[in-house]
Amino acid sequence: MIKEKNKKSRFNDDKSVNQIILSYSKTIGISFTVAFLFTLLLSLHARNEMIRNLYTNVQEQQKFDEQLARQLVMQSDFIKDLRQKKYSICLQVGMLYEAAKDYKNAQIAYEIALDKVRPGVYTPHYRLAKVLIAQEKLNEAQQVIKSVKDVSNKQLVKFKTRSYIEMGDKYYSIGKFLSAAKSYEKSKYYYDKFKNKDEVIEKSIKDRIVNSYVQTADILVKNGHNSDAVRFLLKAENLDPKNFIIRYKLAIVYSDLDAIKSVKYFEKLIEECPQNIDYGVYSKALMKAANIADWQGNNIQAKYYRYKIHSLDLFVNNKVIYKNDVEIYLDSFTVRKMWLKYHLRGMYRIKNVSHTDITNLSAEFVLKRKDNGKILESVNTKVVTKNNPLYSNGGVTEAIMVNLGKNIFTKRELDQYIIEIYLYKDEKYKTLINTMRVPSNNN
Repeated sequence: MIKEKNKKSRFNDDKSVNQIILSYSKTIGISFTVAFLFTLLLSLHARNEMIRNLYTNVQEQQKFDEQLARQLVMQSDFIKDLRQKKYSICLQVGMLYEAAKDYKNAQIAYEIALDKVRPGVYTPHYRLAKVLIAQEKLNEAQQVIKSVKDVSNKQLVKFKTRSYIEMGDKYYSIGKFLSAAKSYEKSKYYYDKFKNKDEVIEKSIKDRIVNSYVQTADILVKNGHNSDAVRFLLKAENLDPKNFIIRYKLAIVYSDLDAIKSVKYFEKLIEECPQNIDYGVYSKALMKAANIADWQGNNIQAKYYRYKIHSLDLFVNNKVIYKNDVEIYLDSFTVRKMWLKYHLRGMYRIKNVSHTDITNLSAEFVLKRKDNGKILESVNTKVVTKNNPLYSNGGVTEAIMVNLGKNIFTKRELDQYIIEIYLYKDEKYKTLINTMRVPSNNN
């Protein structure tokens, strides 16, 4: 039986032909994989650039359309003899004037189109309402919307939903938040008639209503109408029960109206995000609640509220850092390129402006994209210890050096990044202290 002869490589290793082929195959496979991954990264980067360029192109196209429309309406009077034209021409003329932001003539064209439209078509109604809203002729816009009686018609429901959103947006932009809320509520009423709903649109309408309620409540509080403010905040909470800001505002307003309800809100909020709670207001609400319990003869409950004040004091001192307790200074920032990577180095200092010594503090520096909030890199570092405390009323740390780097981005892209700085005594309770852009002009 003839044995296969082993071939010697140039490194004098005895390898069979199959082993040599397998070795080459592995090398080729690894090279192909690396090349594929590199190409994929570049293609993703190019795709993101393309999306940003498309968004920019849309804005530029809108400006171009407006300029072109203005030139056209300046050259000819399209309103003249428009009543002799058919519906489609009247609608197009209105859209031309609307694109040129000549809302007065757009209104005339849409009103003529409205006289010629066939039943069941609501485009001119919506267009007319839209240009009336743009001119802040909100009562007239209301009349246009109400002029069409409600019927079981998908196009009519769509028209009224969109019109009331437009009207709500206008009211909101001019600070009439209660009127905005009423318009958004009407929009929701009609949108709820759709069987197949879009989650994005549904959430958008709900968020508009909630924001209008909250803004209305803020104005009522400023004018001293706390009871009315609570009514709108409760309506907002009913729509968005997990919203921290709404529940926090309720806790604050209730601290003057009903201390026990205020404490109930605060008890849940401080478990979620104690660094955003005003401990001073909470402690006053607890003291009021304790006094009420004493007055009602409930000594056990009164003792509980007073004990809560003491335990919260310990908790805050040991676990929580507030944004107003400290200030952050940037001493220097350098940007250095090494092949396909930029090295970012910042030198920071932290100043204690509170009235309490800080004996335990860490910092997290997070490099993020501005547009989508994507985290690119984060660095955690200890900045204060018991042996090296940060003294009250002006104590400053030594320089804190932070090194960041991100593969495959250009210096121009650095303008798209921000650095968020969090401080914390306990990792569960991080406080966002500052947000800085990346100073890419330094080298």
